[in-house]
Amino acid sequence: MRIIRDDILIRDFTESDLPLMFRWLTDDTVLEFYEGRDVRYTMDTLSEHFLEEIPDGFRVIFEYRNIPIGYGQAYRLSGEMFEEYDYPDDGRNVFGMDQFIGEPQYWNKGLGSSFLKLMADYLKEDKAADCILLDPHKSNPRAIRAYEKAGFRIIKPLPEHELFEGKKEDCWLMELVL
Repeated sequence: MRIIRDDILIRDFTESDLPLMFRWLTDDTVLEFYEGRDVRYTMDTLSEHFLEEIPDGFRVIFEYRNIPIGYGQAYRLSGEMFEEYDYPDDGRNVFGMDQFIGEPQYWNKGLGSSFLKLMADYLKEDKAADCILLDPHKSNPRAIRAYEKAGFRIIKPLPEHELFEGKKEDCWLMELVL
């Protein structure tokens, strides 16, 4: 995959991106919002996790002006994933996404919402997606604002949805209908 618009490039994640992911996922500033500061990655655990194929999905790196600044993954929802979100499995082509900007100096610049818009266009055009779901922590207003700016809307709470730093975090289920 290679999507370019203005100063933004979205490209396939490759093994050569592991050192970058290691830097991002050992930075407590980033981990405060993605994965949690109690998670300790090694290059081996990163390789094991991020080189594993996502069933009916993919991983990408997000670049701004030729500088890698973030990571994303998208996957078609199936079976128990619909149950996890208590979301109707009504035959629509539904994708879930996870993403983060790993370079904090690029936070609060509108780049996250730009990335999401490009990914939504790609999922609609190339994967025939009907909608995309996100599940941000309620305690992450910056991410929620970026998602809303990209067109997502909160559709319901997900109480104690994700184990994060040793406790179950409340999340929002957010939806973008394409």
